[in-house]
Amino acid sequence: MSSSTWRKWFSVLQNRLYLYPSPEPLPHTRRFWLALGVITIAVLLFSGYFILYLTTRHDALLTNAEDFGIMDQAIWNTTHGNMLHQTICNVIGDTNCYSPNGISRFAIHFEPILFPISLLYLIWSDPKLLLIVQTLVVASGAYPAFWLARLRLRNEWAGVAIAMLYLLLPAQQQATVFDFHAVTFTASLLLFTLYFMYTRRTLWLFVFAILSMACKEEIPAVIVMFGLWSMLFQRRWRSGLSLTLLGTAWLAFAYFVIFPHFSPTGHPLLASRYDGLGKGPVQVVTAIVGHPWQFLHTYVLETDHRHYITRLLASTGFLPILAPWVLVLSLPSLALNLLSSDRQAYTGLFHYNAEIVPVLIFSMIEGIVVIVWLAQVIAQRHRMPGTEAEQGKAMYPPHHRVWFPDRIVYTGLMVVMLGFAFTNTLWIDYSYYGQMPFSQGFAWPTASAHTALAQRFIAMIPPTASVSAQTKLVPHLSHRASIYLFPYGDDTAEYILLDVTGDVYPFFGPTKYLDEVQHVMASGHYGILAAQEGYVLLKRGLPPSKMLPSAMGLLPPVGWTST
Repeated sequence: MSSSTWRKWFSVLQNRLYLYPSPEPLPHTRRFWLALGVITIAVLLFSGYFILYLTTRHDALLTNAEDFGIMDQAIWNTTHGNMLHQTICNVIGDTNCYSPNGISRFAIHFEPILFPISLLYLIWSDPKLLLIVQTLVVASGAYPAFWLARLRLRNEWAGVAIAMLYLLLPAQQQATVFDFHAVTFTASLLLFTLYFMYTRRTLWLFVFAILSMACKEEIPAVIVMFGLWSMLFQRRWRSGLSLTLLGTAWLAFAYFVIFPHFSPTGHPLLASRYDGLGKGPVQVVTAIVGHPWQFLHTYVLETDHRHYITRLLASTGFLPILAPWVLVLSLPSLALNLLSSDRQAYTGLFHYNAEIVPVLIFSMIEGIVVIVWLAQVIAQRHRMPGTEAEQGKAMYPPHHRVWFPDRIVYTGLMVVMLGFAFTNTLWIDYSYYGQMPFSQGFAWPTASAHTALAQRFIAMIPPTASVSAQTKLVPHLSHRASIYLFPYGDDTAEYILLDVTGDVYPFFGPTKYLDEVQHVMASGHYGILAAQEGYVLLKRGLPPSKMLPSAMGLLPPVGWTST
C-alpha cells in the first residue's frame, strides 16, 4: 500500500473520529435560569436530606471504624502535628495492620486532598464536618451534569432530567452514605473535569483534573484516559497530551515515591487484594494474554461480577452501551473493582463506584444523542425529497434545531429514554439497599436509650488515653493519638470499650468475638471500670474480676446474634 493511500486512509479515520468539535454555545434565556433554579432547589434538598440523615446516623452509632474512624483520626492528627497518622486497622481480615504505633495514611492510599480538608478542623473539629463537606461536594455535581446535558441535547429540561438522575443514582448515593472517603468527591469533581474538557476551557479542566487526582491514587489513570480521549475525539493534541503526561507523572510519583517512602512494605498495604493476578504488572499482563478466556470467566462473566456490571448499567437505562467510546473512560476504575479479591469492591455498594458515576452520566447523555441522531436520519430519509439544504439536514448532529413535527418526535424519544433511565434508577434504589425514604426496608436512624448510654462510657475515658473499641464506637473516640479497632490493641491499650450487644466486626460471628472478650477478661491485665446494659469499660491495671463476664451476666448467651 502506497504512502498516499495510507495518508488518505488515516485522514478518513481521523475525520470520522472527530466527533466533538468546539460546542455551539446556548444563550442564557429565561428558560435557562428557570432550569438552573430547579437544579439549585434539588441540590439544596439533596444536601439538606443527606446532611441530616448522615449526621443522625453518626449520632445513632451507625458509622464505622473503617473507614470513618480512620479518616477522622488521620485528619485530626494532621491538625495536631502528626501528618495523616492512623492506628485503626482490621487485624482479623485485612493487611492494613503493621504496628500498634500506627502508620501514615499514605501507606494505604495517596489522598493529598485531605490536607486542605484538615484545615476545616481548625474551625470545627468534629467528625460530622466530614459528612457535611462530602455531601455538599457530591451535590455540586448536579451542575456540570446539567450543563453538559444541556449542551449535548440542546435542551434545558433534558439537562434538568440528567441532573436529577445524577442526584438519584444508586452508585452515587451509596458512596455518599458510606461514611467518608476522599474518593467520593470524584463523583462531582470528575464531572466538572468532563464538562470543562468538552467545552475546551483548559484552565478549569486542569484545576478539576488536579483536584480529582488528589482524591485517590488510581484517579490519575482515569485522567490519562481523559487526555487520550480528548486527543482522539477532540483533536486537542496539546492539552490532551499535557493531561496524559500529568496523570502518568502523578501515578509514577504515587507508586514509586510516596508508597515506597511511607509504607513499611514498600507498596500499598492493601495491594495484597490483587495478589491473585501476580506480583507485578508483567505477570498480570502475562496471565491475561496467556489465559484470556479464563480471565474473562473469572473476573467478568462470573455471576457476582456480571451482576455488578449489570446493576451499574441498569441504573442509567443501559444507555451507556450505545456510547462505548465514552464508557471506555471508566475502564481503569472498573478493572480495579473487578480484579479485586475484596468482594465489596464489586457489590455495587460502598464508595468504590464514585469515580465511575461521571462516566455513566456522560455516556448516558451520548447514548441519548445516538438514538436521537438515528431517529433524525431515519425521518429525513423517509421524507419526500426537497431542496439540497433540506436533504442535508440528515447529516447534522441532533443538537441542531429541527422543524416542529420532528421536535415532537425527538422530544418524545428523549422523554421515553430518560423515563426508562429514571425507572431503572428508582427500581434499583428501591430494591437494592436504597438510601431514600421510598426504598425497600428503609428506616430513619434513631438514637435509642442504649446508644445514648454509650456517651456516658465514652466520657469516662480521658482524651489522651489509648483505647481499643468496637467498630461503631471508634468514630466517637477517634480524636486521639491511639485508637484501635477491637481486638487490635487489646493487650496494650489503656482502656477497652465494648458493646457486647453491638456489631462485632471485624469478627464474622459472635462465637470468636465472645472468646476474645473472655480471653481479655481472663488475662488479668484489665479490670472492669464500669458495666451496664451490655457496655463494658475495662481499664488496664485495675484488679481483674474474679468472675468471668459470662457468669456476671455481662455477655449474651452463646446463641446470640449481633445487630
